[in-house]
Amino acid sequence: MFNDRDLGILGAGALLAVLCLFLPIPFAGKMVVGFLVLVGFMALALLRLGPDRVPPEVWLARRFRYSMQARRYVNQQSATGKTENIHPPQQQQKPKRPTFDQEPHEPSFVSQTSNRLIRPIGLAWEEIGAYSLLTTLLGVIGVYFVVWLANGGARELSTWFR
Repeated sequence: MFNDRDLGILGAGALLAVLCLFLPIPFAGKMVVGFLVLVGFMALALLRLGPDRVPPEVWLARRFRYSMQARRYVNQQSATGKTENIHPPQQQQKPKRPTFDQEPHEPSFVSQTSNRLIRPIGLAWEEIGAYSLLTTLLGVIGVYFVVWLANGGARELSTWFR
């Protein structure tokens, strides 16, 4: 049903959003910061990167491992005239393939301005689902509502309903 990674990230985001209640700022600021923290962690739980749509930590591990690998570089240069004339020609040379005057078309995912590939980013709605996200969001909103009631919100409600 759930991935432990996704539950851990959603739980950590909810916990940090609730811990934002201890910030020394007004209650409205606490709500804004807590909401931004929760939305950021929800986006992190949903985020999938790369062409095979893996979580960010797997993608970063792959990128780090690739950047630390040794690479083999090939120095391809055209042959000099002396080396071309040393070897006798083959018995029969293969006929050249006909060349077409068509220009190869660029794929749609190539940026026209920078000619660099845009890395695909996806959201894993099928893996996590909207119910777990909404449950987390409503739980944090409930905790904020209870804290607001305890800090004088009950008096404000009683004045509104007189």
